[in-house]
Amino acid sequence: MEYVILDIETTGLDLETSSIIEVGALIVSNGEIKDKYSSFVRYEAKLPETTKRITGITDSMLEGAPSLEEVVERMRDFIQKRPVIAHNGFSFDFRMLERVGLKIAEKYDSMEFAFFILPTSTTGHGTSALAERFTLGTVPHRALADCELEFAIIQKLREEWSKKNRKKAAALKSVGEDTGWWWTQLLTGKSEGVPDISVLVEPHVPYRKKDADQNKLSLGAQPIDLKDVEKFFTSKSTLEYAEDRPEQRDMARFVAESFNAKTHAAVEAGTGVGKSKAYLVPSVLFAPKNDRPVVISTYTKALQDQLATKEIKHVRDTVKPDLRVAVVKGKQNYVCLDKFREFAEDTVALVQRSLYEHAEEQTRYTTRLALTLLSSWVLETERGDWDELPYWLTERIPKRVMQDICNIDEMCTRDVCELFDEQKCFYAKARLRAKDADLVIMNHAILLTGIRKVLHKAEVSIESEETDEPRTEVSYTHPVLPPEAKYVIFDEAHHLEDAATSAWTLTLSQALLERLIRQLYDERRGVRRIMDAVINAAKNDKRLSDIAAMFDGIQKDLKLDIRVLFDEILEKIIPYDPSAKWDTNVSFEELSRTPAVMKPLTQTLESIEGRLVQICNILADFSKRTDNEKLRKALIVRYDLTFRLANAVTKIASDDNFFVRYIERSGMTVQIFAAPLSIAGQMKELVYDNFRSVVLTSATITVDDKFNFLARRCGTNLIEKERVRYLQRPSSFDYARQVQFFVPRGITYANGKEEKKRHTRQCIDFLKEAIVASQGGALILCSSHEQVDELYKGLLDHLSSKNIWLLRQSKHQSITSVVRDFANDINSVLIGTASLWQGVDVPGPALRSLFIYKIPYRMFTEPLIKARRDEIDREGGDSFSTYYEPLAALDLKQGFGRLIRKKTDIGIAVLLDDRILKKDTLLKSFPPGVTIRLAEQAQICDALAELAQIVDVKEAPETGL
Repeated sequence: MEYVILDIETTGLDLETSSIIEVGALIVSNGEIKDKYSSFVRYEAKLPETTKRITGITDSMLEGAPSLEEVVERMRDFIQKRPVIAHNGFSFDFRMLERVGLKIAEKYDSMEFAFFILPTSTTGHGTSALAERFTLGTVPHRALADCELEFAIIQKLREEWSKKNRKKAAALKSVGEDTGWWWTQLLTGKSEGVPDISVLVEPHVPYRKKDADQNKLSLGAQPIDLKDVEKFFTSKSTLEYAEDRPEQRDMARFVAESFNAKTHAAVEAGTGVGKSKAYLVPSVLFAPKNDRPVVISTYTKALQDQLATKEIKHVRDTVKPDLRVAVVKGKQNYVCLDKFREFAEDTVALVQRSLYEHAEEQTRYTTRLALTLLSSWVLETERGDWDELPYWLTERIPKRVMQDICNIDEMCTRDVCELFDEQKCFYAKARLRAKDADLVIMNHAILLTGIRKVLHKAEVSIESEETDEPRTEVSYTHPVLPPEAKYVIFDEAHHLEDAATSAWTLTLSQALLERLIRQLYDERRGVRRIMDAVINAAKNDKRLSDIAAMFDGIQKDLKLDIRVLFDEILEKIIPYDPSAKWDTNVSFEELSRTPAVMKPLTQTLESIEGRLVQICNILADFSKRTDNEKLRKALIVRYDLTFRLANAVTKIASDDNFFVRYIERSGMTVQIFAAPLSIAGQMKELVYDNFRSVVLTSATITVDDKFNFLARRCGTNLIEKERVRYLQRPSSFDYARQVQFFVPRGITYANGKEEKKRHTRQCIDFLKEAIVASQGGALILCSSHEQVDELYKGLLDHLSSKNIWLLRQSKHQSITSVVRDFANDINSVLIGTASLWQGVDVPGPALRSLFIYKIPYRMFTEPLIKARRDEIDREGGDSFSTYYEPLAALDLKQGFGRLIRKKTDIGIAVLLDDRILKKDTLLKSFPPGVTIRLAEQAQICDALAELAQIVDVKEAPETGL
């Protein structure tokens, strides 16, 4: 067996503008290197400084080198007809070479081989990560040396394969052979297929306790000693990174007091206070002592991952080494093993045999290759969480695969699914881990969406002298959390209103309705086959057969209603516009002014509602006519699903003032939403009345140093005063010393079309000079993807000519990846929008200058924003000062918080919008010590240049790409 390993060095990572400056290749024969080839490539211009620093290649090395055409021809002769391997080749190397004329007939990317062998690696599958894992040294960034490193990595991967469980390895090799995967040739050992890969999945292994100690629970929560909490917050503490932070100690004590007193709290802990440790320590002490979990809820996945992989580890090592932590996602995040089996059967039966779809922009994997790679992951993952998969892989496999194998089916429940009962189901495992954990980490959406309020009759003792009128009691359930989980921390609480709004918004889409039809009528997974089983057991009861026939007839009518609603009515209301750059929407309030449009919409919604109610009645009838408990539960599951959707359609079609109803188009997709006008009341009823202690915390939840905005929007003002407390602790940073904040004279933002264009031109002209002065190290925050596009296009050529790498937030690259690239190149620049305003943690000189494109006011024409403003104004309030502007203030604080991440950081912030100079609320939103000054553009550039010299960016440590 022979193949070629290939690598190239280039002047950059942009396929359009970069040039090849070195190539290297190895011929591998029967596991040994047989031949080598390498060559520099002539390059007429001066090499970028970044390229020289990373590769060590100099201009003099390229003098007299052969032309690109000559090198391509020599490479073609060297490769001949052998298969060619390159690491991440499908994304870069192969595409670069094909652009210059080297077409490779048989090519493979070793990234997929690395994933197949190490499917749950948390450090990644790139060359650097693999070299570090196998202690092979650093990546040389020279073409031939990189090829030799790649050869060594492949050998190490083969060694890892030989250590795998024999049964699993044999089954996986069989899957690879069945799908025709080239890399199977490198796998040692025998091949032995299994009828269903789930038989090799390990069942849940309990941590250390089966059930919470009921004796402990009956005694109520036992308080933790405040001295035990405080001892971890002194410079003498053994806790990692221990230092005396009075603000952090105050917050930790405050959280502990709230747990002990079963009260609620809101805490603003400024950047640098260390709020994660401040709430984790009391949580870690409280949970095991009371045999009940504390729930840590976050808004972003970035913070969730940071807590799970970093912050909790530090606390666990010192406070409680045997701490048990469960990370819980939404049901749809987990792979369903039953659906994976069906996916495997369908994929193997496909006529199509290809594994790759090569296109000019990107190489994608077919479902056959997806099956091979995902089979390896399914047999090794403990969580089965789709988010575990690396971004590069999910971008390459077909989008429908996630829908085909993830748990969007409601049949995942006890006594219905055997895999659930066997505790192999990944969702079942997640629930069991949550029940067994001390800390449960989840996001706001999962926590809030899952809360169910249950009313039931209260038990009355015989001796009771009360009236005969029945009393009702309220309890709460959650599909993931055990009933004793009654203590919650909401981190990133500045997003709580948005998260709760999203969680409690009702949605109606064509995809949702069509999925329900499949769940009801599909021959393989539909409820219709269950109804047949009930009919057969009832010895062909004619009445049941007639009802089943009626059920079948509803399908046709329901499909017709769906087609009319989405293909005709909604298409007329918001027609598809291929040139649209952003989502468009229209509110029901606006539509109500045109009865000719509103009437057919309402009528069709009511028709859909009626048919869903008919289905509910039929399912309920069938569930009462079977003694088979498994069939009955399956029917009830489908009934509940259909009922919830029918209830959503009812509320969408009604004129209840609780909801704001609107239609939104995003590309080809049109959806109808009913969002709560206010979430304050539901927060009181479902959260504050449900949980014993709820702590809301963030670095940015006060406006003008007051909690009034949070209290009104998130309902803490509805809690009894004695049951809620507030604490504000400022940042420990010296902003007066660490930050300069400028507004450039002559750059004005206005909402007119021409004014916006002028503002963009002004920003681009200024940023060209400012970024060069700062020598990069800049984060540019925008409010829309359109702004990102315009700035990127306007800056790219100029910054490239100055050897400054311009990065951008893009759908083709994960946020984590692009931020890592930014952090690793001290002279780079990153442009982005919403996701980069928060959660980006790049301490040190890599982020030394921050540019904010405009005040981040939200779109005031958005139906929900407009409805909330109108409601405030109708009640006699000032919606701009009490709602609209505070939203911008909190976003602005979040964005500013990206600049200074530790006490040794220094930096310059620039807001390209002089309106702020007249906005007292916004000016007061920044931490003490921050002074915003109007300055000449040249003056700002001088300050940025001086900053670059102070941090000595040329001597900063090199981390590579």
